[in-house]
Amino acid sequence: MHNADPESKEPPVSPGSRSGLLFLMGSRVSRGFASGLLNVGFAYLVISELNEGYFVLGLLYVGGALSTAILTYILGRIGSRVNLRITYLTALGLLPVACLLLLIPPSLTAAALASVLGGFSATGSLSGGGVGGAAMPLQTAILADLTPRQGRTRWFSYFTFLSGASAALGTLAAGVGTLENVFLLALILSLAAVVLGVPIPVRGVSRGASPSVRSRGVIRKFTLTGLLNGFSQGLLTPFLIPYFIVAFGVPRPEMSIFSSVAGFGGTVSVLFAPYLDRRWGFVQAIVGTRVVAAVLALSIPFVPLVPALVAYMALPAFRVAALPAQSSALMSNLPAADRAEGAGTNQAARVGAASSATAISGYALGDVAVAIPFVGYAVALAVNSYLYVHFFGWKGNKISET
Repeated sequence: MHNADPESKEPPVSPGSRSGLLFLMGSRVSRGFASGLLNVGFAYLVISELNEGYFVLGLLYVGGALSTAILTYILGRIGSRVNLRITYLTALGLLPVACLLLLIPPSLTAAALASVLGGFSATGSLSGGGVGGAAMPLQTAILADLTPRQGRTRWFSYFTFLSGASAALGTLAAGVGTLENVFLLALILSLAAVVLGVPIPVRGVSRGASPSVRSRGVIRKFTLTGLLNGFSQGLLTPFLIPYFIVAFGVPRPEMSIFSSVAGFGGTVSVLFAPYLDRRWGFVQAIVGTRVVAAVLALSIPFVPLVPALVAYMALPAFRVAALPAQSSALMSNLPAADRAEGAGTNQAARVGAASSATAISGYALGDVAVAIPFVGYAVALAVNSYLYVHFFGWKGNKISET
């Protein structure tokens, strides 16, 4: 239902696409496990080890989100116009450096620098990789190059599932051992992701080429929807784990279990994306699942611990169920040469908007009202859903009219 044909005459990237998919999958799984470890470990480092509160944690997440937005946009343009392989490996290499910083004696300075380099914005779901987000658009472009247009949503669904499953296991593992052990394992796994990224076949690019007029129109529409999507994520996602730590005193071993269940629920849900895409199209799939997510989020601050945990664990499943269909729609409506820049611009807008929202939430949770981020999240998702319908049509059939 994407009505796209910009790649119809493009040859496959390489006869080794199948082996490339295996290496890309291995790299993504390894990185996903590391992100799951860091998603839990970093919050406990700041709150429990450094004895800081919501506001400082929010500032650290803002720094990570802003740096991710800037790096994502720059690396996406360089990847599309200069050299995709070197850019991709550079993006992968930032996370191990951040993990090294977390292994030195705990300090707010080291945590801040690690957040900037590693992108510890926590504005993405575990299925999306969680942290280290600057590499994700480049991975998306490479995956699109390695897969045929027909069935691409299925491949995005598989990769998102495996990435999210490994991240969910990472959150579970984060409850075992010391924080130092958690960060050491994250370092090893993030380094493995870099090594596995080396053999992946990557399409060459035309140096200095800029997107076509049509591509710029497609990128603009997805970027505008990404702004509200990111704002909603930034309002709430970074503070879901801290909310249960502070409001209910949930200890780390238990919280890691609840987080892994939530992450696994989101991971399994993306396997339904090909069906949702075929049956309703990516617009209806996004709107239907995210309206449910908005209702779940809205309920959390107004109910006791048990129903709040149930809503928390169910939330990612509805939030990310249509993510592979959205990614496939963006990639399938751009020629290969413009994909890295398109994915990078989209994520830069999303993460950039998330950073401002995270600052608002950090202040609201600590000094105003706990319910504000949850209510704001629901409202932002509702407006985001409207934009998808406005730009792409209820059946997604307006996208080719750019």
